[in-house]
Amino acid sequence: MIKKLVRRLVLAGAVCLGMAVTLVATPASATAQCTFVQLPGSGAGCWPGGGTPATANFVNDREISTPTGWWTYQNIDAATVSNLLAANDARPIDLRVLSSSPLRFSVTMVSNSGAYGSSWWWYYGVSMSQVNSFLSTNNARLISAVRYGSVYAVVMVPNYGANYRPWGWCDTDFTGVGTCLGSTNRLTNIEAYASNRFVVIFVNNSAGLGWCWYAGISRAALSNVCGGQSVLDVSQNPDGTFNVASVAQSPADGRVRDFATTTDLVNYAVSSPPDRALFVMPYTSGSTTRWLTSFRHNS
Repeated sequence: MIKKLVRRLVLAGAVCLGMAVTLVATPASATAQCTFVQLPGSGAGCWPGGGTPATANFVNDREISTPTGWWTYQNIDAATVSNLLAANDARPIDLRVLSSSPLRFSVTMVSNSGAYGSSWWWYYGVSMSQVNSFLSTNNARLISAVRYGSVYAVVMVPNYGANYRPWGWCDTDFTGVGTCLGSTNRLTNIEAYASNRFVVIFVNNSAGLGWCWYAGISRAALSNVCGGQSVLDVSQNPDGTFNVASVAQSPADGRVRDFATTTDLVNYAVSSPPDRALFVMPYTSGSTTRWLTSFRHNS
């Protein structure tokens, strides 16, 4: 079990170890090329109209509370993910693999308009080198990434104009996470895929925001860590413990809750005052499956 709190790690340099890769995009002025690409065994998407990175100025959809339409779906295949994105005129903000054989996803999406309007892409069944190639081709950055087996499922958005952020991602162990972050970055996403193995996404913390992350904590501790900061991401380790990334915001938002069913989760979210789920994650407590999320206000 891993137990450590990390607040604004101070280490020399951002050098990733082993399988870890750090990628920092370069700002550009070119217009996003919204081209749909379908690879064998892979998914991809791009919204070709409406909002652009220049008007959708966000680090992460999980850090803004502007009201919007949203949807979450569980245990669906890739074709259904694509169909629902098109039917809802939405884009994915969180993608998780619930089963690799057959391949089934948990996906949470937002209406692709207004403050959330942006080009986007998603891919699955792709190697690390393919992810990096797509990032370069699309001049993009990741907002969701998970590994299953030897491949990844990812979601990316353009990284230029007002939407540009220095950022990176790593596939590494606990010690490697700290090395990747260095002294100037903060964690936005952490997904575990094996014992002491994580896929993480981070952004430069030039704004000097307070933030923290934990790995290997209990469900009870999950509701009490980081001094009431906004919880951006949660994942579960093979031993049943949890990992969390959060950021200080005023007022604080991003509240962790879990439910017996996804119907209970949605009913709670749409009741007054309404909330928006940032992600939906099933986890097992004893012999019972529960559904965990972090809510932001949606009114």
